[in-house]
Amino acid sequence: MFLAEALLRKAGLKKELEALEQRMGESARVPHDEEPADDYLVLLSSYREKEGELLEVSLRILATNSSTAFREDETISQAIIRRDSLKRLVNMYNKLLVAATGGGRGMFSSRDVKYKRVVDMDMVRTDMNNAAMEYRDLDVKLQQLNWNTELL
Repeated sequence: MFLAEALLRKAGLKKELEALEQRMGESARVPHDEEPADDYLVLLSSYREKEGELLEVSLRILATNSSTAFREDETISQAIIRRDSLKRLVNMYNKLLVAATGGGRGMFSSRDVKYKRVVDMDMVRTDMNNAAMEYRDLDVKLQQLNWNTELL
């Protein structure tokens, strides 16, 4: 199995667990004169089985990411951490731009106080675009490697 397939399986298992949780919650308590739609014990057994699968695939993904080189001096795990950092940076720049523009409120407040922008919008947009481009490039390279890496 390739790393990308394991990541897809992990995402699928998480959704299945969420659905089982929802069904267990709906079956945990019913009106006095009704029967639950599902037997919570059957759902609980299925949940435990799926959780075991998720644990196993997650550990294998971690082992693979930690021991597979992304670049000469960086593992996949380190590249993922770098990608996550870039994503936070892009989000911060975006929030700064929204705040500097008044978040859709314009340059006047409800009390007719005039505001001025103190943020260099062009610089922030350029920095955000550069970080976003670096994020996308890194993400594409990670995705490519995921489809070429055998899961440990």
